[in-house]
Order: sequence, then structure tokens, then C-alpha cells
Amino acid sequence: MRKAVITIIVAVLGLAAAHAQDASSVAMPFAAVPRSVRTLSMGGTDTGDGAAFKVLGEQKFSAGASWCSWAPGATPSKDINLDIYARLGSRLGLSALLASDGGEAYTIYDATGKAGASFKPKDLMFKVGLAYSITPIISLGVDGRILKSTLTAKNSYSAFSGDVHVAAKLGDARVVAGVANLGASVAASDGTAFGLPTSARLAGDYGLSIGESLSLDARAQAEWFFTGGLRAGAGVELGYSDLAFVRLGYNYGGNTVLPSYASVGAGVKFAGFAIDFAYLLGSDTLGGSLAIGLGYSF
Repeated sequence: MRKAVITIIVAVLGLAAAHAQDASSVAMPFAAVPRSVRTLSMGGTDTGDGAAFKVLGEQKFSAGASWCSWAPGATPSKDINLDIYARLGSRLGLSALLASDGGEAYTIYDATGKAGASFKPKDLMFKVGLAYSITPIISLGVDGRILKSTLTAKNSYSAFSGDVHVAAKLGDARVVAGVANLGASVAASDGTAFGLPTSARLAGDYGLSIGESLSLDARAQAEWFFTGGLRAGAGVELGYSDLAFVRLGYNYGGNTVLPSYASVGAGVKFAGFAIDFAYLLGSDTLGGSLAIGLGYSF
């Protein structure tokens, strides 16, 4: 199983290098950005953070909040995320996420060139999810998103998208496959239609214990966008006594909605409370992005 995970990591990173997507042709690109600080710090690989996997585990409840300074060297925004998960009984899991991304304010000028009021663009996303454990090792997850993007004082757009994922737990390995951000295209003010960042995903991870105190979690993910292009990520997390963690990752994105970047991160956990950090580097677009998250789970 360990060799299989390593093979997946090498294969998806190699395959991604041959593809690219024109991100300018995509509406609501923020819908495809990872919101978990742990996920960001591991190359954007999203496996065990989703409800479909959580319903297969022992966790009954989790809640978290995070803040991110996103793309400070390109199109800066300050992002706030709130999420919650609860398992009902032994088979059903419910989740919700509220995300607010605020761009930098700009000055509005009239036809004569006179400066007027300032305006701050904003993106909002509300996601609810339902996961069901079909068997002790297989689950099905369905999510729905409401998306809104306010670009100018007179231009705002709304959309709805949905996800369907199947997850499986195979000993120390986990695999998830599905489709994300299914939805209708969004029409611009001139009538031009832009598609959502709809994608097909395949991800997996493998965890193992090293001696009595150390643990290792290795992840890989490939994501093909329906508008063209493939991104891939891989990451590792080294843990000590389930108390302290260090993380590394890399995401190859080409011209997709999540550009290429390298990542580092760390976290501490005690009595159910956790704090996590992520820092992105090696990217003209996302380099310098910083995320901080607080959470509680049991």
C-alpha cells in the first residue's frame, strides 16, 4: 500500500505538468480554493478534511475558524472561514462552511475623472454537506454551495454548485473520488458565459506510526477541470505524540484557479483544541499567503 501511494504521488505530479487551464475563463474561482489551513499547508491536498471521510472515523464533532491573508503580492484579500461538522448516530454526518473573502478597496471615479467613494469587492460562499456511511469502510458525501461575487458597485453575480464524493477507508490508506462545483455557467454583463471551476477529483493518503511517538501522513491529489487543465498536489505531515505537527507540500496548478506553490505549516493540539499555521511560497501569485486556524473537536 505504501508503494501504491508513492506511485500515485509521482504519477499525478508528472501528469499535471503537461496540462494547463486558462483561469480567466472561470467564474467564481474562489469556490475551488482549499479552506482548511492544514490542507493549504500540505499542497492543497484535501482528503480527510471532508465530511465523507470524517463519517468513517471516530470524530463526532468539530468546529473551527480561520483567517488568511491571500495572494498579498498579486490580488490581495483577507479571508475568513467558519466551519462545523457533527456526526448523528453511527452513519450520518452533517457539515457547514461559511467563507468571506474581502479584496482591497479601490476608488470610484466619475466620467470627469473626479474621485468619489471607495468600493471593496467581496466573495461569499455558504456550503452545507451531508455524508452517509454506506458500510464501515465506504461513504457517500453530497455538498451544495451558494456563491456570490460582488465585483463593482453595480456588478454582482450569484451561482449554485454541488459536489458528489465517494470515500473509502482501506486499512491505513484512504481514497476519495468525485466531482466538485457542478453548476450552470455565469453570464457576465455583456452576455459572455463563464463556467464554474467544475472538476473531477481523485485523492488519497496513507498514515502510519513510527515508533511510540511519531506519526506520518502522506497525501496526493489530482484534479481535472472541465474547462481544461489539471492540477495536482502532494504533502506530508510529521506528528509527535498527537500534540505537535510539521507539514510540507507542493501544488502544481499551471494556469488553473489554484496556481503552483510550495507550502510549509505547523500545528499543535491539546485537549481537543488545535491551532494551525500555513505559509505559501515559491509563487509570484500566492507567495507570502499566510493562514491561521483555531479549532476544537472530539
